[in-house]
Amino acid sequence: MNINEICKEIPKVELHFHLTGAIPIPAFWKLVQKYDNYETIQSIDDLEKKFQYRDFIHFLQVWRWKNQFIREYDDFEFVAKEVSLDLQKQNITYVEAFVSASDFINNFQLELPEIYYSIRKGLNSVSGTKVNIIGDLVRNYGPEEGNKQLEEIKELKHLGVLGIGIGGSEREYPPEIFRKVYEKARKYGLKTTAHAGEVVGPENIWSAIKSLKVDRIGHATSIIQDVELIKFVKDHEIPLELCPGSNVKTGSIRNIGDHPIKTLFDQGLLISVNTDDPHMFQTTMEEEFMTLYSQFGFNIQEIYDISKRAIASSWTQDAEKEVLLSKLNNFAQNISENLNQSSKI
Repeated sequence: MNINEICKEIPKVELHFHLTGAIPIPAFWKLVQKYDNYETIQSIDDLEKKFQYRDFIHFLQVWRWKNQFIREYDDFEFVAKEVSLDLQKQNITYVEAFVSASDFINNFQLELPEIYYSIRKGLNSVSGTKVNIIGDLVRNYGPEEGNKQLEEIKELKHLGVLGIGIGGSEREYPPEIFRKVYEKARKYGLKTTAHAGEVVGPENIWSAIKSLKVDRIGHATSIIQDVELIKFVKDHEIPLELCPGSNVKTGSIRNIGDHPIKTLFDQGLLISVNTDDPHMFQTTMEEEFMTLYSQFGFNIQEIYDISKRAIASSWTQDAEKEVLLSKLNNFAQNISENLNQSSKI
């Protein structure tokens, strides 16, 4: 089995994954056909071209444009099912998926609990991949709206809701303004993460740690600018949800070679590799792993190691972590035995 096959077949875990950024293009085309009447997008090729970005701000604009095609609870069930089928095909065994409900609540008068129930119904219709949910409060709507959503999210743990996060524009809405919201979330027994240090310097990562006391941090590319911060994150074993392909697509880093992932890995930080919005960025976990191999010089054992760090960083129960780890170890053992057999031929 060669490296391409290994990256394709290895059991995968994703911790930084936006559900509505992961809609397969053919499925999203059905939603466009349902609502657009071909006024702006006339073909699936037009749709694919739409997902090209000048910079991070432009990406956020396209993100909001995309949301106009998800208007009904049935749409969320459809999206969740199609995403689950796509995950199953890629041998992604476990996902913690962000659900960003704010636009749909405000633009289409949908109710947050019903959105979550519809998503869970769609997810449960497909077997093979376990998907838990992180409520993305969407920082652009501010802490007051975030607090309102938190009060609803805390009642939905039975749907597989594990925690909260904040995506969106971190430059205009820094972590510290959500301090009280995160304090309440911890009291409710929810885990916490935050997008930080993606397009702003390490000061936002410090803020996420000190003000929000996060359990994990998303993106965090600017951590490389602060040696003290790297040491703090390592010493306190704060997991980082890294998204190399995403960061290149949005322009938050200029070239893939500028990404700090290899440095952070070599220094022993608890990192995971993720696709973020895979079909908006034309990437897969297989491609992200291949990038580790071809661009950063990761070997097969190091790719296994990153996968183990992702499992360790997840918020699922210890028993399920053991199952995920067992699947990974069994795969690695089979590969090792096959390689040994090949060498004897």
